[in-house]
Amino acid sequence: MKILFTAPRFHTNQVQLIKKLHEKKHEVYFHVACIGPTEDHSLLTPLHFPQSRISVFIEKILGKGGVNNRFYFPRLLAYWRAFRKLQPELVVIRDPYKLFSLVVALYALLNKAKIVFYTQEDIHRSKTWRTLLKQKLTIRFFRAAWMTPVSSNLLAEKYTPLKHMYYVPLPVIVAAEDTSQTEANCEIPKILMVGKYHQERKKHLLFLQALGRLKSRYRFTATMVGECVTEEQKQKFAIITEEAEKLGLTGVVEFKQNVPYAEMGSLYVSHNIFVLPAINEQYGISVNEALGYGLPVICTDSCGAKFNITDGHNGFVVKSDSLDGLTASLEQLISDHQRLYKMRQQSLQYARENLSADVFYSKFACLTRERFSIVMN
Repeated sequence: MKILFTAPRFHTNQVQLIKKLHEKKHEVYFHVACIGPTEDHSLLTPLHFPQSRISVFIEKILGKGGVNNRFYFPRLLAYWRAFRKLQPELVVIRDPYKLFSLVVALYALLNKAKIVFYTQEDIHRSKTWRTLLKQKLTIRFFRAAWMTPVSSNLLAEKYTPLKHMYYVPLPVIVAAEDTSQTEANCEIPKILMVGKYHQERKKHLLFLQALGRLKSRYRFTATMVGECVTEEQKQKFAIITEEAEKLGLTGVVEFKQNVPYAEMGSLYVSHNIFVLPAINEQYGISVNEALGYGLPVICTDSCGAKFNITDGHNGFVVKSDSLDGLTASLEQLISDHQRLYKMRQQSLQYARENLSADVFYSKFACLTRERFSIVMN
């Protein structure tokens, strides 16, 4: 099958998904509004088309709309020709209400391609009547399906998912059982955090403050990884490293910048605990990536991926922006090596059963079969 993905950019959370589709012999293409500095293009090269003059005019009035170029869309005639030449059978569209997304959806409809809208919202979330009506009309008009990788089981009994909306997890690498991983590996725990340095909502400083509270009582090390390309990112990075020095964490915390996606696996493997203290995190693929490598995860109650965490089993979910909660959860993991080792095994088992590429493909194939009567191999 010829499948086209369109999105603001080729996010790393798409890499394993594309890899699985390639393994199943599908032709996959990716059209984007922009190209990021740390993307992995080893599987495919995303295409960015020349911008429409109308789009440029809108940006002059309203601005670019953030790093993902919210108001971008390509030159309409040139893109129509490219779309007609490609002739995709299935089109997966990220965030359907962006201008680029609407252009793609209309072109797909005119070319009789099947359409799947993709957002990162809880499939069971409560919706206003306006949102519900808008999504229903969008699905009906485009004869589309809708998928999301977020499914909070706690709400499942209270809110029924919208018709033709499906839960499809974003797949991650799931490590094989490693017999070399023993309880001894957890005696001096290594803690990993990942988050762009300029985004204050990632709560880098809160993480450092929690480590500062614990450093005099426990032995551990930590690594902080983030993108640091723009001037804003460099300025915020300087503030973060200065705070680490003030807290006496020099030699305890290591900072890494612009780590390529292909090298992230070795970082997960070499650490014991993963922490994402970010607030209002729409999804958080790094949570699932960490689970795939067998790391217990600490995240906040405003992280979209929190439904993958069961307190005390494969990690902890803490209250957003709570220094006490973050510190207490970290202490539970770094103070009990036996418990940490057991939770590592449970994280790996959860990922294998819920987040693997095989699970993704099974769910995605179910969507195409139920909505479009397309049987994928």
